[in-house]
Amino acid sequence: MAQCLMQVKTTLGADAVILHTREVQQRKWLGLRRFKVVEITAGNGVMARRRARSDVATDLRRPAPPPPQQPPVQHGTAHGIAVMALNKEMETIKGMIKDLTVQIRHGHCPDVPEALFDHYRCLIENRVADELARDIITSIKTNLRQEHLANTEYVREKLIEVIEKLIPTAGPITRRRATGAHVVALIGPTGVGKTTTIAKLAAHLQIRDKQRVALITMDTYRIAAVEQLRRFADILNAPLKVVVTPEEMQQAVAQLQHFDYILIDTAGRGPRDTLRLNELRSFLAAANVDETHLVVSSTSDEGCVELAIERFGAVKFDKLIFTKIDEASQMGVLFNVIRKVNKSISYITTGQDVPEDIEVGRGRRLAQLILEKNA
Repeated sequence: MAQCLMQVKTTLGADAVILHTREVQQRKWLGLRRFKVVEITAGNGVMARRRARSDVATDLRRPAPPPPQQPPVQHGTAHGIAVMALNKEMETIKGMIKDLTVQIRHGHCPDVPEALFDHYRCLIENRVADELARDIITSIKTNLRQEHLANTEYVREKLIEVIEKLIPTAGPITRRRATGAHVVALIGPTGVGKTTTIAKLAAHLQIRDKQRVALITMDTYRIAAVEQLRRFADILNAPLKVVVTPEEMQQAVAQLQHFDYILIDTAGRGPRDTLRLNELRSFLAAANVDETHLVVSSTSDEGCVELAIERFGAVKFDKLIFTKIDEASQMGVLFNVIRKVNKSISYITTGQDVPEDIEVGRGRRLAQLILEKNA
């Protein structure tokens, strides 16, 4: 391996890029004779994009010479050579990234100041739409003096402030009725975490806010979901009613009017399932809900979230709940969606633990997540 690495350097120069190395066994004479071959794939130049297998690697595919008549190389020495080769390769990759960054700065983003480029790149890496990222950077460039742009922490704080103002939030669920129960329904696609979120909301309202809470579920498609919610209801000592028709929904709501809040868990619906969405709308009309929250998963791609918002809009939801924030790798997707719809965020969930992993939606908190989550 060391001899081959030296040959690469001799053939391609000091800026050669090592793309891949491996050792393989080859056979000759009908497979009766085996020998080891060292193969190196390399390219010429820091920004090399091609594999040099045809003119370099092929030349290097030769049997390793027989060992010299001297004591064998110790394992530590071979390991040191491998580490040196790896370090060199890492330095080469760093150089490639640096060169590419400079090229992007001056070729594709001429309107982004050098001092703000790293912040712009952070937004792009977190999947914030390019136009939105540029608008944010332009706002910073316009409102900050030149001497402040070099202060990374100061600029980041200003970025948080700008993004915070772009995120509408609704605050926690608040009872508005003078008499009777305040009825809240959670709707959304299958698998986004509606049942767990209902349990978290019920626990917060009853334990923290000292409110009387009752539960209704119409998710009879999943027996496990009913049993899960029943266990939560038993822990809270809260009543749970299971309904299968709009008429049963109307009766259940009427029977629970002496509670402060009624929380309704609905069955998951596919955004393209028009029949089921119409059925859902009839259930909510029978419940005479005070507010409806669309629950979407932070792990979904932007297209899926937009489709859910568009199709569930026929049910006339009021607010958004983003679940599984802890599993999302790129919060910019949600930011893009928020800017496209005229809906406020009520809550986010950050894990599976009940009731801990739920937070009221706050613009500053979401802005920090958008800047901290990495691609």
